[in-house]
Amino acid sequence: MNKTIKMVVTDMDGTLLNSNREMHPETMSIIDKLIDKGVLFVVASARQYFNLHNRFKNRDDIIYIAENGSYINKDGNLFRFRGMDFQMVDRLTEIVDGIDGAYLVLCGKESAYIKDMNEVSSPYFNEYYDKIEIVDNFQDVTDEICKISILDLNGTEKYVYPLLNEFYEDYKVLVSTHEWLDIFSWKTNKGAALEILQQRLDIKKEETMVFGDNLNDLEMYRCAVESYAMENSHEEIKKVAKHIIGSNDEFSVITELKKVFDL
Repeated sequence: MNKTIKMVVTDMDGTLLNSNREMHPETMSIIDKLIDKGVLFVVASARQYFNLHNRFKNRDDIIYIAENGSYINKDGNLFRFRGMDFQMVDRLTEIVDGIDGAYLVLCGKESAYIKDMNEVSSPYFNEYYDKIEIVDNFQDVTDEICKISILDLNGTEKYVYPLLNEFYEDYKVLVSTHEWLDIFSWKTNKGAALEILQQRLDIKKEETMVFGDNLNDLEMYRCAVESYAMENSHEEIKKVAKHIIGSNDEFSVITELKKVFDL
């Protein structure tokens, strides 16, 4: 059993969840066993906090890094929130409107905001956001915004990212899954959020284990000596990870945790 690790951090999509966005049936019991051993369990995702909290049966003994690091919830309380300006939303709307099948989402402290939803897009919105409001005009939103997301079922890395070059200098523009792309403050990322937790909780890199698969996980790998990439990971992630394990469809995070901690 590994006695040096005090914190386990895992991404959700492409990592802890399989391709059908399902958890291994033992996930909750594995989390219980880790917590019983004094190991903190952290979920770090581009997903909305309310969505993550519900996915884990409203557990408050899990730490949630949501919205790509913009939102941290610990012990059921908001631990940190980093907002951003969204002055460029009109221009983004113009660009997204020109992409067939693409949708814009404002991600706020209290809810996510969209202008329309249909039978094609609604399964994707409902998968990632448990609180959604439909608005006529994004400029009418008064909530604090921490992230802007774009959904494109054809693939954001190929069809959306190349069209956003005018935002690269002022904002971080990052592909988080095949269908989703996120825009947020340069100061915000999962790694920065994880560093804040490590500092506050006095946990070192050597005591941290990280699992991920995509580019929005990249900064987290600098925060952990024990870093794991899934077999299905982006090639850039595989280059920096200390270990490469099986795919998310094999539930390899759970397999590795059982092995490392003798669960």
